[in-house]
Amino acid sequence: MDLKQLQYFVSVVEEGNISKAATKLNLTQPPLSTQLKCLENELSVTLFERGSRKIELTQEGKILYARAQTILELTDLSKKELLDYSSGVLGTLHIGVVSSVVDSFLYNLMPDFHKQYKEIRYDLFEGNTYEQIQKLRNNLIELAIVRTPYEAEDLSSLILKKESMMAFGHKNYFQQMDIKSLLQQPLILYRRWEKVIYDLCHSYSITPNIFCMNDDARTTVSLANEGYGIGIIPESAGLIIARSMTREEQLSREKLLTCLELKESRLDSDICLLYKRSGYISKSGNLFIQYLKEKKATL
Repeated sequence: MDLKQLQYFVSVVEEGNISKAATKLNLTQPPLSTQLKCLENELSVTLFERGSRKIELTQEGKILYARAQTILELTDLSKKELLDYSSGVLGTLHIGVVSSVVDSFLYNLMPDFHKQYKEIRYDLFEGNTYEQIQKLRNNLIELAIVRTPYEAEDLSSLILKKESMMAFGHKNYFQQMDIKSLLQQPLILYRRWEKVIYDLCHSYSITPNIFCMNDDARTTVSLANEGYGIGIIPESAGLIIARSMTREEQLSREKLLTCLELKESRLDSDICLLYKRSGYISKSGNLFIQYLKEKKATL
């Protein structure tokens, strides 16, 4: 099994049939089919359901497809790093950032760092905390800015900021401002906060009114902004709120919307930088870690 065979395999899956994949790869169909058969023989598995018009993967094929994507992406990253090094460039910073912190990263952290290291390029991955941790473990990124709670004892952590959570939504949901009353309103929250919210409600002897769970701060802000309920959001999502509105909406915000700090320690969240304890970290990655430590940069 080699990289070329994996590329052929991934192309066939993504194109949906061998003929289209062969055209994309500038091959004829017979040699491509031969390579795929060789791959199956070497692995002693069947990768495709035979006789189907469109390519259908077997369970073994699905497993290989996920692994092949990771291997090929990692190969591309390695090529980029070596090219940067050989050309004298400081390199590319491969970093994952959770959605609620993207704006803070772009407007609070990146500008000063870029002024110091103008040659560094960026490969930015957005996603939730669990996705970023998985990418870090698979070597698709070398640093990740994530939010607690999470479990990652195998990774090094640098706390960047401690945050309270906020309740955000239309004023009609805030007739009573205490936490117990707010938790009984229609709630919009991150899926990973489900257990925390249920435990908190249990301590108040109430049942939470969950309108929508999702995995993205921007989704929570958008739904709350439209009046569907109270969004439970981190403090740093304030930038997302501001940038999701037109100027006219911002001017009338005080009349329509409320954003209230939830003074409840069980809802506090830390923003952290994660990286592997051992393994290769590029020059640009180390420079960013040092920048956060020495400059005490804030989000």
